[in-house]
Amino acid sequence: MIQTLKNLDLTIIVPVVLLILFSVISIYSATYGETDIYWKKQFIFGILSIFLILIFTFIDYKKILNLAPYLYIIGILTLIYVKFFGITILGAKRWINIGIGTIQPSEFMKFIIIITVAYMLHTVKLPITWKDVLKIIAVIAIPFILILKQPDLGTALSILFPIIFILFLAEIDKKYIIGSILTILVASPFIYSSLEDYQKKRIKALFNPEADPTGATYHLIQSKIAIGSGELYGKGFLQGTQSKLLFLPEKHNDFIFASISEEWGFIVSITLVLIFFYLGVKILYWGERVKDKPAKFICYGVGGLISIQAFVNIAMTMGLAPVVGITLPFLSYGGSSLLSFAIMIGLVSSIIREYKEQKLQF
Repeated sequence: MIQTLKNLDLTIIVPVVLLILFSVISIYSATYGETDIYWKKQFIFGILSIFLILIFTFIDYKKILNLAPYLYIIGILTLIYVKFFGITILGAKRWINIGIGTIQPSEFMKFIIIITVAYMLHTVKLPITWKDVLKIIAVIAIPFILILKQPDLGTALSILFPIIFILFLAEIDKKYIIGSILTILVASPFIYSSLEDYQKKRIKALFNPEADPTGATYHLIQSKIAIGSGELYGKGFLQGTQSKLLFLPEKHNDFIFASISEEWGFIVSITLVLIFFYLGVKILYWGERVKDKPAKFICYGVGGLISIQAFVNIAMTMGLAPVVGITLPFLSYGGSSLLSFAIMIGLVSSIIREYKEQKLQF
């Protein structure tokens, strides 16, 4: 038992478990006096997520990697199913009814895309070529377009985040990176024109937050008020006025960081930022340490996704990034997001465990 614990990196698992538990407390406080359904569901999914982390930790990650092509096909089929038979909530069709509840397939595509790209690159000689990049773009394009049409810009972008890390750290030729950046810049007007009207307004709100205080910029203004009013130590547990008086929308979901900042203050908020930074760096560190390419790419993808998604969500609540509807990993309400990230942490933990057990460089 002691030897087994030594083969785990508890400095990754423990902070994640603490974040999950803190999410239940934060969601309970954010929705106190309105409904108890959110924190109860988060608690259930939180327990399931912790079990998933432990289960995947003791599964050989290569077995999951070999399932990547099948998981990719299943993921695409579920996204197509959502398009025709999905549940629409607040104008977005993103969920599938499974009887006991709903699932959001797009959240699981983050995990699927990471292992699919790792699977594609495991036999490729580094540095990767432009042909390899084109194959990866083709694989990503299908789920990206399907998710974007739901519409869900935030999740569509989040499946790109880990791949950027993987490609950059897979010794890709710098000219390809420059070419990709130029391509994105050239294509950005066309991408912008294809967005929904409310998405365009949110991007504009970033540059002029006072332009529409009761409309497109309302979320951002209320979020900044909540964060600022928390000051150093916060207003206290269950004492958040922006959330309790219903000024702060999506206080248990996309804007959970604003709700936490109001009640717990700057010290706890900056601690959360440091925890996400630490998790990203620590997972990327293991990506550098292992020599098995798929393991390396999985760590790069997971570390990159957690880092960027946390940064974008927090920046979004402070007016430093557009409000694109992206969750804060492990903290925002949502079973699909929680389970997906738990699987990713479990895979990383499996890689670390096998590395330590073999006591040699992959």
